[in-house]
Amino acid sequence: MIDVSRRFAEGDFSRRIVCTSQDEIGQLASTLNKMAQDIETKIGEVGEHNQQLGAIFSSMIEGIIVVDKSGRIASINPTIEKIFDIKRKDVEGKHFLEAVRNHEISGIIEEVLHAGSGVSSEISLVLPVQKIFQVNAVPIFDNKNISGCLVVIHDITEIRRLETVRSDFIANVSHELKTPLTSIKGFVETLLDGALDEKENSHEFLKIVYDHAERLNNLVNDLLSLSYLESKDIILKKSVFNLRQQVEEVILGFGSQLKKKNIKISDEIPHNISISADKNRIVQVLTNFIDNAIKFNREKGTIRILNEDAGAKMKILIEDSGVGIPEKDIPRIFERFYRVDKARSRELGGTGLGLSIVKHIVELHGGEVGVQSSEGLGSKFWFTLPNK
Repeated sequence: MIDVSRRFAEGDFSRRIVCTSQDEIGQLASTLNKMAQDIETKIGEVGEHNQQLGAIFSSMIEGIIVVDKSGRIASINPTIEKIFDIKRKDVEGKHFLEAVRNHEISGIIEEVLHAGSGVSSEISLVLPVQKIFQVNAVPIFDNKNISGCLVVIHDITEIRRLETVRSDFIANVSHELKTPLTSIKGFVETLLDGALDEKENSHEFLKIVYDHAERLNNLVNDLLSLSYLESKDIILKKSVFNLRQQVEEVILGFGSQLKKKNIKISDEIPHNISISADKNRIVQVLTNFIDNAIKFNREKGTIRILNEDAGAKMKILIEDSGVGIPEKDIPRIFERFYRVDKARSRELGGTGLGLSIVKHIVELHGGEVGVQSSEGLGSKFWFTLPNK
């Protein structure tokens, strides 16, 4: 009994006392055996619970930092290791500021440990990563005494980016709507004030009003189209069709614009190329790319439409000899309302949404869009579609 009790004291609860007597010694042995069984069961439950907590701790996308009451790091999870480019084994036991050179988070930890209440703050990091984080810190209590601090760091960079995009979108829409509306209102007021009776001016004023109304109509249509493409309700009506034939049909619709600028366009896609896609949507893509290639081309310029094999996908290219795109503008060319030359784009009737619509259509088909361009040397827009 003494030998087994010593093993219990050392943490080994697997042994049992063998005693068949029914006296006080037997009752004591039975009690010790039950105690060992209960402790062994509890240890197993605690171990399993700790494994679950460890798995949760390690798999959380939020960064977790636990510090003791002196501000030394007790534990961190893998997300924190990635954010600050540190290793858990290298920082445990160190003061937070020794391990992570961030005075904002260090100040939050000190405030929590001192005041004993939670703190929430938004911080921006530049190094080692450029991110925006929401930091929430709460005290850890042990018998009403502060024993440490738990810090949760949530990456809100994408949320803030989307908020900025939404804000910019609203500002851009407001601006795009305000410009033609102001012009329409101004010319209508002029007509009402007596210009309607001036035959030489009234027709010109009405033509300007009509042009601005048409621009508003195009803008609203593009906004509705973009909204529909971004929704989850869209269903692509795919069919197999000849790509070259479809390109030629689109080109026919631009006959007058091509003739006006004396632009030569060549369809170099082989006759036997067929694709499986939503025909109307692909026509929309081709129409937009060819329209831009004409609008921003030079007099007596050229446009080539060709295809390349890109493994599991087909790459369609629309190459022009136009004004080209400055290098700084290329990364943003497919953004909503982004224009390289704002004045000229509006003058040519653009809404600033065409390329964004194209991008959504192609991505819905599982493809990608892109552009290669040099200012003054033309542009080569391309998109890919999965091979049928």
